[in-house]
Amino acid sequence: MVGKKYRALGQDCQAVSEVIGQVLMLAIVVLAFASIAAFVFSEEEAANPPHTPKADLQETIDTDTNTVKIFHRGGEAIDLKDVKIVLNINGHPEEFDVSDPSDPGVNYSATNNVLMVGDEIVINTNLSRGLDLKSTDTVDMYFVHIGSDQVIQRVMLQSGNEEIEMDEEIKKEEYNGKSLPDWITPHPNGSAINEIGASALTITVDEPKDGQFIEIIPPKGSLGSKYEEFTFGIKASELGINENFNATLKVDYWRHDSSSDEIALELNDGNPSDWIQIKTWEYNGKPASEKGWVMDTVNIPLEGSVSSTTELENIKIRFVPSTKSGSNNWNKALLIDFIGIHIENL
Repeated sequence: MVGKKYRALGQDCQAVSEVIGQVLMLAIVVLAFASIAAFVFSEEEAANPPHTPKADLQETIDTDTNTVKIFHRGGEAIDLKDVKIVLNINGHPEEFDVSDPSDPGVNYSATNNVLMVGDEIVINTNLSRGLDLKSTDTVDMYFVHIGSDQVIQRVMLQSGNEEIEMDEEIKKEEYNGKSLPDWITPHPNGSAINEIGASALTITVDEPKDGQFIEIIPPKGSLGSKYEEFTFGIKASELGINENFNATLKVDYWRHDSSSDEIALELNDGNPSDWIQIKTWEYNGKPASEKGWVMDTVNIPLEGSVSSTTELENIKIRFVPSTKSGSNNWNKALLIDFIGIHIENL
């Protein structure tokens, strides 16, 4: 009897050992999977880095005013708290925190620190860092997204080639009018402001038939109570414009209703109070179809009105429409689609 009990006890212990072994194996497997999961989730940020905004930026540099301008032409909005701008000047990097309000050399037109299409950033290196930019400096710009540590855009603003310091005579021979742009528009260096001082995006009048325009609803009666004023930010020496030149202004505009009376074009060449009317024209009557908008073009020679590069650099153009009707109606609006100045060196 005793022997049978021992054998039974031995058999029971053997069964318990098998169960314990299976539990231990299961525990090992669970621990292994837990370790793998912990590793995977700890690397989640590396596997899914922060999103880098995709944006089309346009940069310009002006060594005369020690400024770098960055214009948002298209793409995603950019939170300025998540970016930094690095200007590499002759191999020496300078970082700019564009969201830092204490930096007197950094200004921007963004709302709530978010740079959107049509906004721009202006960096004055002298005010911010005490650095004077020279035409012989080599300047690279890096627009960096801090969260992902990725460069949104990198561009060489200036090559530092000393040939750009050539005298005016050599410059005239090299340009000879060939490298002048077909049209100098208010975008990106000019402005568009109406009679109450509200500004509009200059990019809206940079290309014709692009679905963008600046609207003026003409007032009834005399001219002058409503207008849109444009500047162009022309730098004659940089463009290679001679003192002897011809200039032509081109305007593309849309019309719909025939009740508008006339459009006057006024010009100012530097004196804020010295506006002269250089042309008036009718609204061109009824459109091609009763329900459609029609685009018209007017070309205006500026010979006699603008006679020097100084006057050309200071030029302001103002559209002043009027209407026979007292109705403040969208169909009576003047839609300015494109405005540009064509220069030919003589």
